[in-house]
Amino acid sequence: LKDDLLLAKGGERFCFVHPEDKLKIIKILNPELKKHNQQNQLEYDYYQFLYSNYNVDDLLNIARCYGWVNTNYGQGLMFQRILDYDGEQSKHLRYYLRNNLLSKQQEEYLLNDLKYFLEKNLILFIDVSTVNLFCKRISEKDYKLVIFDGLGARRKGIKLTFYMKSKLFSKYKIKKQWKKFLLNCAKDKSYQ
Repeated sequence: LKDDLLLAKGGERFCFVHPEDKLKIIKILNPELKKHNQQNQLEYDYYQFLYSNYNVDDLLNIARCYGWVNTNYGQGLMFQRILDYDGEQSKHLRYYLRNNLLSKQQEEYLLNDLKYFLEKNLILFIDVSTVNLFCKRISEKDYKLVIFDGLGARRKGIKLTFYMKSKLFSKYKIKKQWKKFLLNCAKDKSYQ
């Protein structure tokens, strides 16, 4: 992995374009941090849970996880790179909201579609920042929201086990996080 392949830096991880496959990205733990919440392992475990319970092809609103890969920065977790229909890098939802690029109807459709997806599949979107999902252009005028970060949990613990084992707990957490997500969307829309 080289600096020119770096796409983004998060709180705990770096995200690189895969050097041999431009359709994939690799998330690695920030080597400069002394302490980690082990986000890659948490995300991998949660994806394995999802893949054991759902058909991978039905999970269109989340980036696919391809598993572990060794890099010059240590072990990384490989994911689908989210690209628009024309091959360009998709932009975060925040970009679309702050620049008022979606009509009210498009925004409502996208949010309703995502909410239905999360509730139907009981998927925990925990870190509900609008930079944790892309607004993927699937045609000139059509979009799809795709979550690429913030699934499962922020740290390992008993809560995640409850959420994965109990539909009731999962439904509760999804509703709670959805309210926070809508507040984040509203903040981005009013940002000037």
